[in-house]
Amino acid sequence: MTKSVKEYERMGRMVEDIFVSGSGNMKRMLWYNFLKGIAYGLGIFIAGTIIVGLVIWILSLFNQVPIVGPFVEHISHSLK
Repeated sequence: MTKSVKEYERMGRMVEDIFVSGSGNMKRMLWYNFLKGIAYGLGIFIAGTIIVGLVIWILSLFNQVPIVGPFVEHISHSLK
């Protein structure tokens, strides 16, 4: 399905209205983006910590396996 020229013009006006209304308060927009970046970084840090903790815990369950045990023990010591 193809869009007509009028639909594209209407979408262009909508995008322009959003851009014009959002850039009116630059200080508020910068503060919002700063806080959003802080929250994103904190979330990535917490998620990474949880994932590494789970990997170490799962690897510690395999320490008793005869063939895989020494290999897993070496990996868990290098992660600590």
